[in-house]
Amino acid sequence: MVTNELRKLREKSGLTQKQLADAAGVSQGAISQSETGVTQLSPATLEHVIRALRLNRSERQKLIILWFEEVAGI
Repeated sequence: MVTNELRKLREKSGLTQKQLADAAGVSQGAISQSETGVTQLSPATLEHVIRALRLNRSERQKLIILWFEEVAGI
């Protein structure tokens, strides 16, 4: 699930939800809700989060694929 992967990557980066939110230009609530599965990140917000986390290519691809699968209901 993208929620678990997002939390794992954020924690691996050593960031709190607030720090990630600030770096990505979104609210802490948006990060919290996406990590708990309450809401889905928009494509633009997902891109901001990916940049803020400074993910490598494989981490980025995995997160995008998981996000797409959830949005598409796969």
